[in-house]
Amino acid sequence: MNPWSLAYSRLPLVLGALILLVFGGCGFEKPYPAINAFDLSPASSPPPTLNQVRPKVVRVSQFSQSAAYETRKLIYKTTKGLMVEDFYNELVAPPSRLLADSVATYLNLRSPSAQFVRTQGQKGADYVLEGFLSECLGDFSQDPPLARITLSVTLNDIRRDKVKIVLARTYQSQLAFKSNLDRPAPELIAALTEAWAQILASMDKDLEQILGQKS
Repeated sequence: MNPWSLAYSRLPLVLGALILLVFGGCGFEKPYPAINAFDLSPASSPPPTLNQVRPKVVRVSQFSQSAAYETRKLIYKTTKGLMVEDFYNELVAPPSRLLADSVATYLNLRSPSAQFVRTQGQKGADYVLEGFLSECLGDFSQDPPLARITLSVTLNDIRRDKVKIVLARTYQSQLAFKSNLDRPAPELIAALTEAWAQILASMDKDLEQILGQKS
């Protein structure tokens, strides 16, 4: 057999061996890091209210949000002011939905004056709570970095033909936290959870002043 023909016939085998050698040496089978999912609900839920007669019903609508927060990924503001996503760390749901669910759950346990529901079909509502999330991030442009949540809410009285806004307020909470530059997500989540708990407590107080009134 022609030696050149023999060489060409073995070329695919040689190339295959080289490919296996190269990719094997580069850690081809090395697993990717796991994607971590976090919640922002307060660590301890409030005790259920003792007053079981709550004639008023508040429907918590789906919150809207800035375009940057349509993702579940954690959002960081860099030292250069850029907004970036953390590929390996995310929330269990998009933040607008996560916070709306948290509001309904927390206030339904807490409020002595009203039931808080998430869907129209459960009960006819007397009020509708709406929200707009403009910030839910870790701001690393600050030193130390800040965990910041900003949520604007309105409470609408819909018991009459003409809807009346009875509460309109923007809640913002920001907390400085120590950051491990290699793994900033756990520290950021802990600070965001605490910031969210502060907002829930303020919202609870404001809403009770309105819902607790006789009408």
